[in-house]
Amino acid sequence: MSESAKEAWSDVGERFTAWGRGVAERYRDAGNAAEADAADTETEMKRAAKELVDELSRGVNALGETFRDHQAKRDLADAVSAIGDAITKTVNEASEGLRAGKTSSGDEDPPAGA
Repeated sequence: MSESAKEAWSDVGERFTAWGRGVAERYRDAGNAAEADAADTETEMKRAAKELVDELSRGVNALGETFRDHQAKRDLADAVSAIGDAITKTVNEASEGLRAGKTSSGDEDPPAGA
């Protein structure tokens, strides 16, 4: 029995949500392990810039670790595959709907070459 397009897209969302949780978990872990103290003599602008760089670095590190993790790779591959399945099912359902509409209205296929 084939899934409907709606179910397929729901699966896409679930898979990316699961993958995103892994990235978020690594991001939180990196923050707990690498919290930097701001120097008292820095200006507010320097402190803000340092925090921005630190946050970006934590995010990149978390994402990098996620891509090195075999389960995370499988989760992402499954999520990307689910997108392909959802697109295929959506196109198939749309095609079936068009064919059903043509058949139910009594229209016939145009002659060849028309």
